[in-house]
Amino acid sequence: MKIVIIIPTYNEKESIGELIDALESEFLLISSHEMHILIVDGNSPDGTAEAIKQKQKIYHNVDLIIEKEKRGLGMAYIAGMKYAVNHLNADAFIEFDGDFQHDPKDIKRLIAELDNGYDYVIGSRYVAGGGVPGDWAFHRKLLSKFGSLFIKLVLSLPTNDNTSGLKLSRVKGFFDKLPLDENKILSKRHAYKIHLLYEMMRLGVKVKEIPIVFLERESGNSKSSFEDIIESLKVTLSLFFKKKF
Repeated sequence: MKIVIIIPTYNEKESIGELIDALESEFLLISSHEMHILIVDGNSPDGTAEAIKQKQKIYHNVDLIIEKEKRGLGMAYIAGMKYAVNHLNADAFIEFDGDFQHDPKDIKRLIAELDNGYDYVIGSRYVAGGGVPGDWAFHRKLLSKFGSLFIKLVLSLPTNDNTSGLKLSRVKGFFDKLPLDENKILSKRHAYKIHLLYEMMRLGVKVKEIPIVFLERESGNSKSSFEDIIESLKVTLSLFFKKKF
């Protein structure tokens, strides 16, 4: 199988080279699949794209999309998903942060569950063995955990971490049936995760959550905001009423 790691970036010059090296090291331990990295950069002014191009001289499995402007996390991922399927012929893809909040060592654990027959593998902070950074403020921990619980209860989902950014999706029969037109996606930002999760569940994916420890950013600022919380609430309620009526 061809598996593509999709990474959105914006001003990640200081860490993206190190991340690519770390992922490539992990790929050496995954001999049963063809591994690729696809980076979607929001036209970063700090030279992130140039740092990636330097790595492309070393690694021939690294692709780069440079957007004309930063359009939001959701749009970056969706652009990457479409490119991975239509241009790289991906059989599966993994959504992955570009700032080391996800551990590259978890990649092979996600793929192991794909090999076990699962279609949708979620890196979960809220199952036994999972966790978030210990130095997160109490209110941030509370919002994250109970936000996921709220989504689970309102949308009747079987999953515990419903805002996870680390996920593996099988393409055939699942991702290729998702509504990915810009006018159909309910959020261009972080809440795209909730919409796609809900749609994947409707398609009857065989889903597995594996525990991960979410890490603190090595550099830069958090991509999440209060507006993302409000938008997540709106998307959840929109899907609820869509389901109900």
